[in-house]
Amino acid sequence: MTYRDSRRPAQHGTPDDGGNTALPSRLRLGATLHPIPRTRLRCRETSPVAAPRGYDLWNHYEVSWLDMHERPQIAVVELVIPCDSPYTLEMADAQRYFLALREHGFESTDALEAHVAGELSQCLGAYVLVRTTPVRQAVRSTIACGPLVQTLDSEPVGVVRGGVQADLLCHVHDADAALASPVHECLSSDLLSVRCPLSGGVDYGTVWFDYTGTPICRRALLAYVLSYRDSEMYIEQCVETLFSDILARCSPARLVVGARFTRRHGIDINPVRSTHATAITNIRTVRQ
Repeated sequence: MTYRDSRRPAQHGTPDDGGNTALPSRLRLGATLHPIPRTRLRCRETSPVAAPRGYDLWNHYEVSWLDMHERPQIAVVELVIPCDSPYTLEMADAQRYFLALREHGFESTDALEAHVAGELSQCLGAYVLVRTTPVRQAVRSTIACGPLVQTLDSEPVGVVRGGVQADLLCHVHDADAALASPVHECLSSDLLSVRCPLSGGVDYGTVWFDYTGTPICRRALLAYVLSYRDSEMYIEQCVETLFSDILARCSPARLVVGARFTRRHGIDINPVRSTHATAITNIRTVRQ
C-alpha cells in the first residue's frame, strides 16, 4: 500500500508564473466536482467545547487510469477526509470524477495519488489523504485456480481500441503449435471491463482461464481481454464470448473461463463457462 499526504505538492506539470507546479489543463478534473457544505449534514450546531475529531474513510475499489505507455492500471483507493473539512463529497459526484481518470495517463502511482490528493484538498478546503493498493494485491485468488494461478497483467500490452478482436488470440509460437507439448495452467487478469448496454456504466471484473492444451500466448491473451474495454455487452455475454473465442481460436482440450464482476446495487454476477462439468467456491473478493 502506498500513501500520499496532499500537503506535499505534486511533482508533475509545468511551473506557473509564481513558481508553483501547475497541472496540465486536460487533467484539471476537479472542476467537475460539486462539494457539499458540512453544515448541511449536521442536525445541530457543533459545540465549540466538544467539537468532534475524526475523519470519513472512503473506499473506491475500481479506480482505473493509464500509464505513459497506455497500459491500463487499476487500484483500490482509500480517501481520508477530515471531519472538520468545510466541504465533503457527494457519492455520485465522486464516482463521475474517478471515472474520468480512466482515459488519462500518469507517470506513476505516486503521480496519480498526488493529482487526486491535490484536487480533492483544494475542492474540500482541507488536507485529503490518499492511499492506493494495486488490485492484484488486494484480490484473493479464486479457488477455481488455486495458488498456482498466474497473472497476465504484467505483460507489456497497451489499450486495444475498436472493440473485441478475437484474431489477436494465438498460441505461443503458432508455427510450432503442432509440436508443442500440452500444458495445464490457470491465467488471470484484473483488467477486464465492459460497458453496460443499458446504463452505459463500466463493469469491472477479474477473469481467469483454466485450460489444458497447446500453450496460449499470454501477451496475445491479455491484448484480447483489453479489447473488451470499449465494448457494450452484458456480463454473461462477455464471459460466453471469451469462452467461445478461445475455444475456436486456440482449441484447448479442456477450458474453463470464469469472472467475478464488481457489485452494483447489492448484486454481483459471476458467470462460468466450461467444456466439462465444473464448480467453483463462491468467495466474495475485495472488489465485490
